[in-house]
Amino acid sequence: MSSISYHPNQPAAKVHTSLQRSLSIMDDAHKCAVLWFAEIMRRHLYRDLGHSSINQYAMNGLGFSKTRTGDFIHLARQLDKLPAVRKAMSSGELGYTKAREIVGVATPDTEDHWLAAAKGSRKDLIHEVKKVKRAARVDPGQGELLPTAPTVVAPRELPVRFQMDLTPEQEARRAALVERLHKLGGVPNDRAELMLEGLAALVESKEKAPRGALTSRPPVQIHVHENHGKLTVQTDSGEREIGRADADRMRCDAQVCEHGGRNSTTIPPRVRRQVLARDQNRCQAPGCGRTRFLEVHHIVPRNRGGTNQADNLITLCGSCHRLWHEHKSEILIKIPLSK
Repeated sequence: MSSISYHPNQPAAKVHTSLQRSLSIMDDAHKCAVLWFAEIMRRHLYRDLGHSSINQYAMNGLGFSKTRTGDFIHLARQLDKLPAVRKAMSSGELGYTKAREIVGVATPDTEDHWLAAAKGSRKDLIHEVKKVKRAARVDPGQGELLPTAPTVVAPRELPVRFQMDLTPEQEARRAALVERLHKLGGVPNDRAELMLEGLAALVESKEKAPRGALTSRPPVQIHVHENHGKLTVQTDSGEREIGRADADRMRCDAQVCEHGGRNSTTIPPRVRRQVLARDQNRCQAPGCGRTRFLEVHHIVPRNRGGTNQADNLITLCGSCHRLWHEHKSEILIKIPLSK
């Protein structure tokens, strides 16, 4: 359907028809936008575009507000759970406005029922949805926003699997907290990073240390071993090799201990503190701004002549730092002005 040009001073019937057609085009455009967004999210394509999370991509790459970002993420995640609804949207059978109503209440077992209800008027559909929500006491703003697809790992880097069981009440609390965090922005998009940030916040509260106070060293330290150019780390599942991107980011910002020698750091502690303070203890990747698990990155790598001068260093969170070393993504680099 082609776009409608605006021409003022038309008869009432003409204005009404043009408005109806414009609303139909807008509904179709919204539907397509959600489907494309869902594909970017499902296939983690935002990483190929230089963003470490879907939130960062939406707000920085698309210019979305926090509210719109949360809305699109919620819709995209629900469509992954409702294949019949997604198929109806893709075929044009179901429009955007009705789809928004359906995804708040439909389940894989009931989506066919709601698709049938959507064939009626939008007013009747909204009335039915509200009735079901009141009966179930469902807060439509509390949705599953975390990806369930496995994280893609580099060759030879085997994941360490960690699982837990939640009661229904715990799952409801988790979903509500995640929803609130996404509205605040700067939240990691995968379960692992979110869990680590939560544990870091708990450690800080127990130590009664304000956020960002531990700037000269990370809140926890892990020991990494290097042997013939390969880095490994000891886990509860045994010695595991670290992937190339993580190995490169660790060589950027680490404390080095050689057998029989003195400890040293890849970046002088004084310079590291200076860079973190200059960057206000926040990740400088556009659209991120996280304040935990911060690392200092060499913009020009040392093996290409880069120095440890502050103007060659920038603060990145672990996720954005890893992404840069995966793709050598210049889009993440934004040198802040010196204070």
